[in-house]
Amino acid sequence: MKITSFDLHRLHLPLREPIGDSQVRFEAHWMTVVELHTDDGHSGCGFQLQQGTPTPSLSDQKSQFEYGIWPSISGHSPFGLAQRITRPRGGNVGGGYLTVAVETALWDLIAKQNDQPLYQVLGGESPAVPAYASTLDFRLDDDQFRAKLQRFHDRGFRAVKTKVGHPDISWDLKRLGIVKEVMGDDVRVMVDANEAWTAKETMIRIRTYEDAGHEIFWIEDPITRDDYEGYRRLCAELTRTRVNTGEYLGFSGKRRLLEHNAVDVINLHDSISTSRAAAWLAADYGIPVALGNTILELGVHLAASLPECLCLEFSDLIWNELAVEPIQFQDGMALAPDRPGHGIELDRDKLAFYSKV
Repeated sequence: MKITSFDLHRLHLPLREPIGDSQVRFEAHWMTVVELHTDDGHSGCGFQLQQGTPTPSLSDQKSQFEYGIWPSISGHSPFGLAQRITRPRGGNVGGGYLTVAVETALWDLIAKQNDQPLYQVLGGESPAVPAYASTLDFRLDDDQFRAKLQRFHDRGFRAVKTKVGHPDISWDLKRLGIVKEVMGDDVRVMVDANEAWTAKETMIRIRTYEDAGHEIFWIEDPITRDDYEGYRRLCAELTRTRVNTGEYLGFSGKRRLLEHNAVDVINLHDSISTSRAAAWLAADYGIPVALGNTILELGVHLAASLPECLCLEFSDLIWNELAVEPIQFQDGMALAPDRPGHGIELDRDKLAFYSKV
């Protein structure tokens, strides 16, 4: 199997409702879809996302792809490309062919060539992964928030992550109260502050939540991403709440978190290869991992291959409309498709509907 041609698609996906956190608000996603075709008739598909700001025009993206990526992958085996180890240096840092979209397409091809689901090619045995509902609710009013929680409750989710970090702590407490009101007292609750606080403020907030009767399973990204000493303090002093971070850091940053004893759960939010390497390192420290949102929920394959993975994030975003058969969630579990590859076939009508030049 060798790569012989490619197609790119530039998509504009207006969101059903605004999503955001203590720092940002988005009303649309811009997506690049990469399709790689091989000499034996297989096609692999990958995705890259940009929030809010439009991506370059399709013609510009094609020119950039033909110049910066295509010469490195044309005529090559997908398996060799996905496994190749490179060390970008100097002016090559930030370059290379293994963008998230290209790497996803390569693994899709590898699994299709083996006639196996991707999670099995990656070493996974069971397709089922614990999942939690993620509300992305900071920009929603209380009624919208209740309605969104109710949809997740009706689908069987028993773990939920909500946004906190409002300047007024009573706002946070009100939202946590709504979670209990809709989801019940036995729901597992995680919160995400998106770097809104200092370490001291984080401890004050968590203890205030606890005093109000809210047990928090983890606090995600409460302080700035590279405050390793602050995260070390939080891990040492928050005895009832785990510290989840790493989403905004590359591999080197995740390594520093582990070296500083500054994380309880590593948040993986990168390519398959980089995430597996980070998970391997985290396991050496005895630290579990969790997967953040992944485009079209394809992270279910990666999560199913990692025995240290606690759970997978699910926000039920509009990108799932692109799939003929989206990833399924049942009773709080994500189910990796048993179809060859990553199992996502694009709905060509929807692809055309959302495409932009």
